Amino acid sequence: MIVYALHPDRKMEKTFVMPDEYELQRIRDFNTGEKKSGNWNPPSIEWFNDGRRNLDRYKDPDISYISGPSNLIVNPHTYELIASAVSDVAELLPLSFDDKVWYLLNVFNQVDALDKENSRYKIYSTGEVGWLIKPAFFPKKVPHNKLFKIPEDPAKIYFAEHHPDDSKNNFKNIVEKNNLFGIEFFSIWES
Repeated sequence: MIVYALHPDRKMEKTFVMPDEYELQRIRDFNTGEKKSGNWNPPSIEWFNDGRRNLDRYKDPDISYISGPSNLIVNPHTYELIASAVSDVAELLPLSFDDKVWYLLNVFNQVDALDKENSRYKIYSTGEVGWLIKPAFFPKKVPHNKLFKIPEDPAKIYFAEHHPDDSKNNFKNIVEKNNLFGIEFFSIWES
């Protein structure tokens, strides 16, 4: 089995921000593993612009994020490709942007699969245990070909392959076969 962490593509130059700090806190609340579609109130979003770059020179990503990799946003084309593959583990919540509908990917599939004993953590000089550096997993608890999060580190999105799989209808294969731009799959654990 290989477990991947989803990270922003290092070549991506365009990410989203929300002008309203209150809305940013609401998006951070998505790390709870709960569905939000019943009371979804879409925030306003815009491309991050520090004033030093001409954003028109950069390619719009197929998959971007707001303020952190756990808050993925997909364009309308990507939505059409992935909607059925993620419907049992995530919801795609509509956001209006630039006269189009983009979608926030809320992964609600939280699994208790972390092998704490074999994971590595930041240890401070005081001996206090800090954040998770390198997770280890219980293979039987990790879902096959599904996006998931773990309660101990809900800001990260993971994907696992239990064995080589040529299924065309899983998130990773769809992203790779369609050359969707904006995220990368980093292998973080193997068994």
